Amino acid sequence: MNIQQYYRKTASISLSVSLATLIPPFFMIIYGIMIARDGRMILVVLPFLVYSFFCYQYYLVCDQRAKAFTERQMDDKSMNQPLLKSNYALIHFSPSTTVRMLFFSTTGKLLGELKERKIQSISWFLPPFLDRHFEKRYVLYDGLNNVIANFHLQKRKIEITDKDGNLINIINGEGNDRQLKFEFVSSGKKIMVTRTLLYMDYQIFHNQIRICRLQKGMMPLEWENHIKDPNTPVLSFEQDISEEEKINILAILSKILL
Repeated sequence: MNIQQYYRKTASISLSVSLATLIPPFFMIIYGIMIARDGRMILVVLPFLVYSFFCYQYYLVCDQRAKAFTERQMDDKSMNQPLLKSNYALIHFSPSTTVRMLFFSTTGKLLGELKERKIQSISWFLPPFLDRHFEKRYVLYDGLNNVIANFHLQKRKIEITDKDGNLINIINGEGNDRQLKFEFVSSGKKIMVTRTLLYMDYQIFHNQIRICRLQKGMMPLEWENHIKDPNTPVLSFEQDISEEEKINILAILSKILL
């Protein structure tokens, strides 16, 4: 998958949701006019119509972004570095009941994906403040859909295992997107995470030195040839951190963004 295919897929989903949202108000209006003869029915269908309108607008935006690419950009055969060797990754969140992150390179190619191993059907009906209390199991894949690591998110710890289920690390601590500052402990080392209140800006520190940042709205202009949304969240790693540390950071981010 590349970024153009992602825009096309998201546009298709948005259009389908927009059309599906019109089905309930269609029958409600018929009922209100022909049976109940109650004009107040419009107040019931109004939220559906508004939601359908915004989904359709998002479809137009994603469709325009997908069409903005040139043939030369899509014919680019250059290879990307693996996810764990890249210092930058641009993140898109796919429609899902839980965290599902797609990592793209600065040239718009898929570096990897983080998604839940098995989504429970009940998750579609639970509000986020309840769903977050259930244990989650996520899988981190590379760009070729090979398993890099497994994350078992529990109440106050994260267990990280390799593709064969062997334990790699345990991270202790609790954090979620309602807090401005939280602390984790990995192999006896403290990892501090801070965030801003009004927009996405997560910074991760080790020994008071920043090792990672997830920020929205600060994408360099030179990347816009491949990434059409300037508000795409940018995940940046410091150059001197190891692959193991990057896996730990991705596990912590999945815990926070849950």
